[in-house]
Amino acid sequence: MIAFLLKKKLTCLFLFCIPFLGLSQADTLKLKDKTLLIGEVKLLKQGVITIETDYSDSDFKVEFDKVDYIHLKKKTLVILTEGRRRFGNLTTNKKGLGQVITEDGKIHTFTLSEMVALNEIDDEFWERFMGSIDLGYNISKANNLHQFTASGALHYIDKMWLMDGSISILNSIQDDADKTKRTDAKLDIYRIIIDGKWYLLANTSFLSNTEQALDARISPSLGAGKFIKNNNKLYWGLTLGFSYNIENYVDSSLDKTSSEAFIGSVLNLFNFEDISLTAEARLLPSLSQKGRIRSDVDTTVKYDLPSDFYIKAGFSINYDNQPAIEGNDTDYVLTTGVGWKFD
Repeated sequence: MIAFLLKKKLTCLFLFCIPFLGLSQADTLKLKDKTLLIGEVKLLKQGVITIETDYSDSDFKVEFDKVDYIHLKKKTLVILTEGRRRFGNLTTNKKGLGQVITEDGKIHTFTLSEMVALNEIDDEFWERFMGSIDLGYNISKANNLHQFTASGALHYIDKMWLMDGSISILNSIQDDADKTKRTDAKLDIYRIIIDGKWYLLANTSFLSNTEQALDARISPSLGAGKFIKNNNKLYWGLTLGFSYNIENYVDSSLDKTSSEAFIGSVLNLFNFEDISLTAEARLLPSLSQKGRIRSDVDTTVKYDLPSDFYIKAGFSINYDNQPAIEGNDTDYVLTTGVGWKFD
């Protein structure tokens, strides 16, 4: 009888402790009105923090200036004003200040209002990737036009490294016109240095388009840059570096290699609800071909829809003042589509 009662008490104690065990393993937000939210913080963006809970069908979106206390279970990359970056365990101390305890035990404190963004960094390498894919299709009776577009993106982040990869494909067929094909892909790898204000950049890009009779241009490059502005509304960076071109044309007699310098600028605006904009521009004066200058511009606008879907519009333009075929110095494309992002 005693054994039975003891077993029953232990069972009740175990069941009683389960909620608290779950609590210790979850992210916690306490608001200034004493509301307590337990779950998984997904992101801080545009001054709004999003948390997913087990007791709600949809995520909670809370204005971050209403948060009084925060504690995250995973190691977190915290982006502060002026481009400062802190990596470690994020919580709030007794004075109401945010603090990050780094892996070497140092404690960095700041006001919660200084936080621009945060990303929880998973211990598993493959869990640090995020991506998106979108498709578009246009059809017109006039000229029997059929146009297909597809694009995708892949992002990686940890405490000192960033990676952005993207690909965009366009195929267009219509009566009484040559088939139009264009493929544009690139991979950027950033190494953050000097308190998040400076970075090193390695980049590889690929371009193929029928307008410029270009079968393939592969352009690996190296550079360094600085964030000119990095706050809770935007980030803007400038980059300088060198690039090497390997160019293959429809007419193989025009194939060539060349070296270039480049100056680039990247702008990301995100202080708009459900809307994001990215823009990148590069000017590339040749170092090996006298008088040759190229430029590339890419702009993308996205509008978020429910369930991680979005609609987007993109514009790209490529210019070469010494094209393989006279008169084909410029190629541009405007695309629209519906997509889905995943993490």
